[in-house]
Amino acid sequence: MKFLQSAATVATALFALARASSHVERSASPAHRGVARHDFIHVDGMRLKDSSGSLHYLTGINYWACMNLAADADAGGSHKRFITELDQMAAAGINHLRIMAGSEGAPTKQPFRMDPPLQPSPGQYNEKIFVGLDRCLAEMEKRGMRATMTLNDQWQWSGGFAQYVSWANGNERYAYPPSWNFTAPPQRSGAPGRGWGNYTTTGSFNEYAAYGNRIYTDRNAERIFKAHISRVVNRRNTVNGRVNKDDPTIMTWQLANEPQPKNQASYLGPYKLQYAPNPSDPLLDWVDRISTYIRSLAPRQLISTGFEGKQGEWYWKAVHRPKNIDYGTAHCWVQNWGVYDMLNSSRANLEAAKAFATEFVGNTSRWANEIRKPVFLEEFGMARDNWQNNVAAGEYQYASKASTNNKDEYYRHIIGLALHSFKSKRGGYVGTSPWAYGGVYRPETQQQNRFGMWWAGDPPHEAPGWYDVYDGDKAVNIITAQKKQADSFIAGRK
Repeated sequence: MKFLQSAATVATALFALARASSHVERSASPAHRGVARHDFIHVDGMRLKDSSGSLHYLTGINYWACMNLAADADAGGSHKRFITELDQMAAAGINHLRIMAGSEGAPTKQPFRMDPPLQPSPGQYNEKIFVGLDRCLAEMEKRGMRATMTLNDQWQWSGGFAQYVSWANGNERYAYPPSWNFTAPPQRSGAPGRGWGNYTTTGSFNEYAAYGNRIYTDRNAERIFKAHISRVVNRRNTVNGRVNKDDPTIMTWQLANEPQPKNQASYLGPYKLQYAPNPSDPLLDWVDRISTYIRSLAPRQLISTGFEGKQGEWYWKAVHRPKNIDYGTAHCWVQNWGVYDMLNSSRANLEAAKAFATEFVGNTSRWANEIRKPVFLEEFGMARDNWQNNVAAGEYQYASKASTNNKDEYYRHIIGLALHSFKSKRGGYVGTSPWAYGGVYRPETQQQNRFGMWWAGDPPHEAPGWYDVYDGDKAVNIITAQKKQADSFIAGRK
């Protein structure tokens, strides 16, 4: 494999990040500079820059439930928690949030997805959730944060592709892939709605993805989706009066979370997930059409795909080549992709994850340079040291009491790799965004609201607490140290 990093320089960068993250102190009441009305972020070669021409590094985190948390209490929101967590993230130096700007309902209440949805049926919107999205952007602007607005989703937890296809075909039914059932055994003793749950076993991810990917060729489904894009892009914020397409708080409109190739004919190496090239894959034309449509509505903001990169070099380059895609995206999931075992405490297990991350970041950085577009590591994560949780004794497999030693070392490693790419002469990576901020949430004290939601950092189709970054985790210090290093590098170039 080809790598951009030499072992010595990467080791130096990782050591510096580790040292810095152990000495970080965060202000409880930070002073923030808001986002000026005309300060749009733009791409300049392999870098991001603001309107003054200064380099812009994305110290990000995923906060997908923002619009629901910011909604009124009778719509399932928690304004106190929302403000508390925004302040926590701002104090940690986070300047970018990746949030959902779309969620879809069905004629009957559906499990495993965000509730209430923003769009309960085609063209019909829940104004209270829309106001929640307005509040997210208005409060982010005050804190100098930018947003990636994810408009759709490959997976079931927001409704996503499959729901659009269902709407376009008379609300036809489809099978869910394995999802977390909050009410399944084992259950926690005590008050109802605080049980642990387990995964369902019906359906498959491949079948579910194949159904949803009909959106690439179903023009009725595409018409409904484009109407949603127009509605969100052209909305006037009810809090600050800004029109979304004219608000530089919105850095990026993202087509979807993790769109998958339609044709999964064969798997190659090295990730055992890499797909054979398929120039006729309708995903490619869909990316071109949707990005062109967004550009026609919002020419001053950036556009990204939400693509992972697990599919390998050919697909990553093909998906990101359309002229209206401004930068590449990459998601790195060592457990989900079979590299790491959260119940294995061996050193070899952690080293395998770190080696995979080195290869993945090195490859995607190289691919980005070859198509001359920067890349954003907008998802990665690792579970806590969950081998410490005694399931046989009734403890939750994902309990927050487990330490985060492996997670912390992995975070330092993969963030250090992205930082090194950012600082390199050629450039490449422009930031990182771990999955996902759980803030004050803990599974031990979780309580479903009236809509059956608990708003962990993990979406409602996955085990709550799996990848959460809690407000007291060392990962927050590592993120803060990253911001300090990026700021120091940027200041040195002025």
